[in-house]
Amino acid sequence: MRIQTTLIILIALYLTVPAAQGQPTPAQDGIFKSLVDKGYEVLEFTVPVKGRQIRAVIASPPKDELAADPALLVTIGGASTHLIPPNDQPANYFWKHGHRVVSFSFGSMPGDLGILRDNMLKGPDPTLDFIADAQGVIDYCIAQKWVKSDRVVVTGISRHAYLAFRLLAADDRLKFGGGFAPVTDWRDLVEFKEAREQTEIAGLRLSNYVDQLAGRNIFLCIGSHDERVSTLSCCQFFLDLNEANRKRGLGTSLVNFYVTPDPGHTCGDEWFERGMEILLTAVTADDKK
Repeated sequence: MRIQTTLIILIALYLTVPAAQGQPTPAQDGIFKSLVDKGYEVLEFTVPVKGRQIRAVIASPPKDELAADPALLVTIGGASTHLIPPNDQPANYFWKHGHRVVSFSFGSMPGDLGILRDNMLKGPDPTLDFIADAQGVIDYCIAQKWVKSDRVVVTGISRHAYLAFRLLAADDRLKFGGGFAPVTDWRDLVEFKEAREQTEIAGLRLSNYVDQLAGRNIFLCIGSHDERVSTLSCCQFFLDLNEANRKRGLGTSLVNFYVTPDPGHTCGDEWFERGMEILLTAVTADDKK
């Protein structure tokens, strides 16, 4: 009877242990051929998160160009779309300076903004699943010793910048983040016009998360007349961030904000370069001490 009981316990334990994460494999997707041809190491891996299989791709510069203590850029926007043109400017900056880049797929935030709006109204906040997916990918990268936990940078463009800041607010390990032409308040998007007055939508504006973002190194830029995601809302987010830092006695130096001459909902290459320079300088500030 004791043997049977022990066997039952062992089986129960086996069934409740999460599936092991597979070892990374060389990327097979043809879009990465140019990187592989340059000597980059491009690996795919899958992370199980709450029953979902999150596909990710990490790309490292050639070994002779890799930094001694590489930082990791988490670029939000899909497992490959932010590693290839025209959205690869942040990745290119990190690679050029000897650091790694990871991007991952996620289904919790649908591309159709009408569906996303409806999901937000029904609840719970779909961003929470995204955050769990991202943390699973970051955990895996740290476990593989691709990066130390204090050397991770998160960036995104437009709606993916919103996700980057929500991830930054939710994870105390993350201290560096950037948003290019970011969504800061969903109510400003035309797809959300009919739901503007709904508390479920208003409650998701980034200004509601500034207390969690206080103390982080942040870069923001947006065109001076971006009516798609609202320059004015981004300015308000900047003011609210600084107020949260001021209340902690941190001053205003942690947030770098630029209103650019770019037309509409666009962001020029020079601002990607400037933003990534600021963030990489911050994350590697202690390297020369």
